[in-house]
Amino acid sequence: MTQQEFEYWQAVTGSSQYHWREDTVTHLNGRGALYYTGGESGIYIRITETGHLTVGTYEGAIPHIGEACFQKKVEYAFKNFNEGFQYACQLGGIKFLADLFSSNQIPQTGPSLC
Repeated sequence: MTQQEFEYWQAVTGSSQYHWREDTVTHLNGRGALYYTGGESGIYIRITETGHLTVGTYEGAIPHIGEACFQKKVEYAFKNFNEGFQYACQLGGIKFLADLFSSNQIPQTGPSLC
């Protein structure tokens, strides 16, 4: 990873300090969805394609969430991804939805980690 790539991914991670983010790399790799907030250390919600939802904490997301250590706190099983996402929206509330669908996020179109 070059210095420019490192700085880019640090900016992406930093943008989650006060806002929920979706990790597009998780989605592009066919691993469902990973939502997180808190910068280098915070909380996450992960939903697999089959509807398995986990919620917990993470730390050490330097320079990006793919480097973090995750600590699962609770998990739920749903029929499919859509049911899991509906429950994630209930857990995260209005802020979760507003953050995910706002247009003020740093796009994750930079260096690929797929």
